[in-house]
Amino acid sequence: MVEKRLTKREGVSTILDIRVQELEVWYGPAKALENVSLHLEQGAVLALIGPSGCGKSTFLRVLNRMIDQVPTVRVKGSVHIGAFNVLDDDIDVTALRRTVGMVFQQPNPFPMTIFDNVAYGPRLAGVRSATKLRQIVEDSLKKSALWDEVRGKLRRSAMTLSGGQQQRLCMARALAVHPHVLLLDEPTASLDPVSTAKIEELIVQFKGRYTMVIVTHNLQQAARVSDLVAFFEQGHLVEMGPTHDIFTAPQERRTEEFLTGRFE
Repeated sequence: MVEKRLTKREGVSTILDIRVQELEVWYGPAKALENVSLHLEQGAVLALIGPSGCGKSTFLRVLNRMIDQVPTVRVKGSVHIGAFNVLDDDIDVTALRRTVGMVFQQPNPFPMTIFDNVAYGPRLAGVRSATKLRQIVEDSLKKSALWDEVRGKLRRSAMTLSGGQQQRLCMARALAVHPHVLLLDEPTASLDPVSTAKIEELIVQFKGRYTMVIVTHNLQQAARVSDLVAFFEQGHLVEMGPTHDIFTAPQERRTEEFLTGRFE
């Protein structure tokens, strides 16, 4: 019997594939996604590419129900992460977002200390032990390659960090609740090349440990970090396949035109 409610971590399937069937999304009368179906295996990295406004970020936000924040939105279809029906009206959205973490384009640290930013999620989940919180914070900052830079500054405001450090702090905050899936919405768009390289290194290191979906306008970045690429156009999933195949021998003419700069 399939469990529909995502209520606690021990209920999460050990096989956390993402399966999307005939997904459609409307913003009021405007259709943002049409008949999108795909399957992403656990531990893989999928890069979403395509022109602005093609539905990439909309697709990403459906996966952890961030799409619910749009008042006029309407969603139809099927989205499963493991055994769980993401679009079920009765789903525990808070628990879902612990399992499916998200990092946004603009770094968005909370106006509090570095320590409290990372500890925020675990505290919300009921962790009260100071010792356990310190360990979670340290482990999460190490995973995001930020620990060595902030270990003596944990009580300083997160707003004192550089943009690249803030983005890695946001990644640490997402990792602190032990997600299985990470959604990355153009995570390096506002960063300098050095900070971008650090984020990309983290994505590569996380392969196999987390299932990741990344929206990027940087085709070179998609080629460097992803296992699979999905090309979206005007709300349609035009083509999806292994990264090397998409970049060297795309099956669809529109994909080739986009990759070669002849897209209109």
